Order: sequence, then structure tokens, then C-alpha cells
Amino acid sequence: MRLLVLISLLFTFNAWAEEQPGFTVYPHFGITLMDDSIDDDNHWGLGVGYRFDNPWGIELTYKNTDTELDNLPGDVDVDLWNLDGLYHMNSGSKLNPFVSVGIGRAAYDITSMNDASEQLATVGVGFKYFMGEKAALRGDAKLWHGKDDNLIDSTVSLGLHIALGGSSAPAPAPAAPVEKDSDRDGVLNSADNCPGTPYGVEVNSKGCPLDDDGDGVPNYKDNCPDTTDRAARIDSDGCYMKLERKVSVTLNVEFDFDSSKSRPEHKAEVRKVADFMKSFPSTSVVMEGHTDSKGAEAYNQRLSERRAKTIADMLVTDFGIDGSRVDSRGYGESRPVASNDTDEGRQHNRRVVAHIEEQEEEIEMK
Repeated sequence: MRLLVLISLLFTFNAWAEEQPGFTVYPHFGITLMDDSIDDDNHWGLGVGYRFDNPWGIELTYKNTDTELDNLPGDVDVDLWNLDGLYHMNSGSKLNPFVSVGIGRAAYDITSMNDASEQLATVGVGFKYFMGEKAALRGDAKLWHGKDDNLIDSTVSLGLHIALGGSSAPAPAPAAPVEKDSDRDGVLNSADNCPGTPYGVEVNSKGCPLDDDGDGVPNYKDNCPDTTDRAARIDSDGCYMKLERKVSVTLNVEFDFDSSKSRPEHKAEVRKVADFMKSFPSTSVVMEGHTDSKGAEAYNQRLSERRAKTIADMLVTDFGIDGSRVDSRGYGESRPVASNDTDEGRQHNRRVVAHIEEQEEEIEMK
């Protein structure tokens, strides 16, 4: 019963760890096998030892057996002392076998005769089955040889091997935390002001994507890398935000009666058209000539064509506009803008007109 309690206590310990150097105790129970003169009987015992930081250990053990003489009346109280060296065969597993060798002494207290004692030599084998860092189930068997007499043959024991000391090795220092670079941009998390940078994007020393033009849009997203006007509004692609508006220029110059020669004031008006066309190189123009209703219709048609060509030639010759962008047409007297019944009305109808219209984009400012 006592052995079962001992084994049950063993299973309350934690998972196995390799035996460490230090002091040990070994409470145990077992059976002592005597020679023919003394009955075999149970014993209890206690061992106290020290496990070195190598395969060796040393242990002092006491056992007591209360038995009887085999063929004579009387009880025998046997005290066994022995000092053993234990050599462990480390297996790297829970089960650790060992062998032992030592010396000892047996004392016999016999009720029906004189007490006796003898010196002993011991050899043995055993095992430790570790169930935790501090405890193991232990069993051993010893052969005893007395110097004076062979009164004891052997003992078999089972008990609990308990380590009293901790590990001789110092606890390892906690590992220094490993600095991480979660976004793999080459800047450690602790110094990264922009921790979510996409992999492969070039960053500065603070882990933020480069923005060479300083517009707030990083290079890898910037479709317009030269937006340097800080007063302008910038869109998410790094480009100026622009507004569209319609622009135009209108020409309206009048001619003398029955004449297609230009007047001095015509040049300033034609210059406006030239400047507009230079600002918008994709534009072209048609000069439209007109007359009043005086004279034959066919004559007036030809006069209107000459007037239109006069202004068209001035635009090309005097202001360098490519001739492919300039055309002229005559409409004769067919499109009056005023009454031909008055001198004032007829003057307004002797004219060349043109109109150019274009869409213009301008940068939106903050």
C-alpha cells in the first residue's frame, strides 16, 4: 500500500526534463533476500546523495528490515548502511539506467542471541524513470557480500528519486527582441514613419516613399513628376488640376467704297488674330469678305473675294502665320448686317470678318 501511494505522488510532477546536478533524496521500499538462517522480508529505506555535472553520483543509503530467524526462535532487526558511487548511462530519454558499486555495513539486533555486524561490498543496477525535472520513479537491485559471513544476499527496491537543488546552469538570458522590417523597405519598424510602403518602392531614411517634386504625391504614384507650383491644386495622380474655358477672337474690318485695299487701322486688328493663332497652334481661320448692294451682283462677288484675300495675305505675310492655316472666301452682297438704304448701313456691309474659337485649360489654384 505504501508503495502505491509513493507511485501516485510521482505522477503529480510536471513533464520530464533531463536530471540536473544537485542534492537528491531517495525514499524507497523493497524486499531483502536473506540466506537460509534469516527469513526474507520487506524493508524501507532512505538514500541521500549528490548528482555531479557528469555521469557520476554518490549516495549514502540506510535500509531497515524487521524479520525473523528461519530455524530458531527470535526476531532480527537489520540495519544496512552503504555508500555507493552511481554511474548513469544517459540515454537522452525519460528512462536513465545506472550501475552502482560501494561499501557498507550491516548490524543485526537478534532477540535470542548476541548482536552482530559485518562489513559489506555492494554492486547493483537500477533505473530512473523521470516524470519531471525534480522527480523520477527509481528502482534498483543490489548484491551484498559480507566480509565475515554471507548473511545477506540481495535487495530489490522501488521508490521516488527527488532532486532538491535546481539546475546548475544559469537560466538563459532572455533573447533580445529582433527588430523587424514589416514592409521590407530597408528601414526597421522602430524608425519607419511610413510602415505600409509597398514592396520595391524607393524610400528615404524615414521609410517614406520619395517625392522628388514635393507635390505630396510619391514618385511611384506621380504621373506628372514636374508639378512644382505649390500654389496650384494637385490631383491624386500628382498632376495639376485644370479648368476648361472657351476662348475666341473676332475680326471685323471695313473697306472704302468699291475698294479692296487695306486701311491703316486694319493691321492692329489682324495682329490680334495672329497672336491668338500663335497661342493656339492647332487653330485655323477663314477670312469672309462682303460688299454692299451697289453695283452688279457678279462684280460685288469678285470684290468681296479680293477683300477677303487682302486680309488673309496680311495675316500670312506681315505676321508669319502659315498659309495652310489661312483661307479666304467671298459672299458678295448676300449677307448684309445693316440696311443698304443708308450710307451708314452700306459702310457696315463693306467688310471682312472672321471668328476663331478654342477650348483653353488653365491650372486651378488653391
